[in-house]
Amino acid sequence: MATATSEHALGSLAASVHGSVLRPGDQAYDAARRIFNGMIDKRPRVIVQALGAGDVMQAVRFARDNDLLISVRGGGHNVAGYALCDDGMMIDLSHLRSVRVDPKHRTAQADPGCNYTDFDLECQAHGLATTGGTVASTGIAGLTLGGGLGFLMGSYGLACDNVRSVDMVLADGRFTRASADENPDLYWAVRGGGGNFGVVTSFEFDLHPVGPLLGGMVIWPITDGRDALKVFREVTMTGPDELSCAYAVVVLPEMGKVALVAACYNGPASKGEPMIRPLQTVGRPLVDGIRPISYLEVQRLFAEIPFGLQNYWKGHFTREMPDAAIDAVMDAADAMTSEHSAVLIEAPHGIASRVADAATAYSQRDKRYNISALAIWEKDNNPQRHSQWARDLAQRIEPLSGGGAAYVNYLNDDATETEVEGAYGGEKYRRLRTLKAKYDPQNVFRYNQNIPPV
Repeated sequence: MATATSEHALGSLAASVHGSVLRPGDQAYDAARRIFNGMIDKRPRVIVQALGAGDVMQAVRFARDNDLLISVRGGGHNVAGYALCDDGMMIDLSHLRSVRVDPKHRTAQADPGCNYTDFDLECQAHGLATTGGTVASTGIAGLTLGGGLGFLMGSYGLACDNVRSVDMVLADGRFTRASADENPDLYWAVRGGGGNFGVVTSFEFDLHPVGPLLGGMVIWPITDGRDALKVFREVTMTGPDELSCAYAVVVLPEMGKVALVAACYNGPASKGEPMIRPLQTVGRPLVDGIRPISYLEVQRLFAEIPFGLQNYWKGHFTREMPDAAIDAVMDAADAMTSEHSAVLIEAPHGIASRVADAATAYSQRDKRYNISALAIWEKDNNPQRHSQWARDLAQRIEPLSGGGAAYVNYLNDDATETEVEGAYGGEKYRRLRTLKAKYDPQNVFRYNQNIPPV
């Protein structure tokens, strides 16, 4: 362990990589360790700002040789804060942000430090897109490796369903590729299994033609929130693949606490209008922003959550939304403890639900709703009241979830092994543990929602 902090060892590391090697006290160190969740304030012993796959290979080998815990930062947006570790090595991929689109074959090669602003701008320049996160600062790597819900999931499946291949560095520092033809078991595992199997240094995505859409937000006073949620339930249970909607309760400046639905119809406005109209006729909307819209505008419907706020998220998938779930959501809306917090309901459907469950490590294909409490607050003296608010909603939803099924991307750093297993289901979890033993038997990549090797 001592060799990891010696000037000689770190000098050798710095000489072997193209990117920067940062230590506590260096000018860029504190900026490099800044991540989305302000609750997480940890100090790596060393940060390697990789500028290519070779840097990642050298970093992994150095960390193994010097018995250093590894954390991996892509976009830094993960709510559990696993991008940042104490007294170990952070491999920082945030400087790798190139996207290379092949419009002829409708594919894109994307670096792991890209966020969805980077990715969507390049793809839409060619009239193409694929499913991605609905907050533009979300990193493509973490979202995709954990599944990847988004507005195009009904039309094209989840983000992980559109991964054609990945380049990655394994736990022994070797570089490899995973696709349907190369290392197909690893290809299966990384599409939902998170960062447990290596460090992805490049993603190859399938793209789809995406032109003008019909979309926007309808916003109601919270007094109409229950009626809006019931109509949201009806629309999402009966709507076509092309229509994706998300429901939320938030606090907006000058409006106060409101309910809203963000909608996206991936097709001509004339076809989408009758599908969305039931939402527009609920109560007396404060805002009816449904209009012809570009995909880039759709991706900006949800406002950015600033980096640095305190975050604790918790929720569960459900197959349906019984009235008991609606009661729980509206009670949580009444009890919100912060003006930054939100209740969020996403509605996986269409192609995302019809992909064979066995096709990827991602589970929950049979679930129609992901109901989550996003506790978000500025630092105060009683953080427990905010996290408890999120737990309270999750506790009421759990009996409706069919076994505590959670979205691995929203699990916190206090998630238990039982919760991680619940995100995959017992059979898949056992298969993932077997593959972990094959590709990372020493659990080098354990600083994540960990799947321990058999």
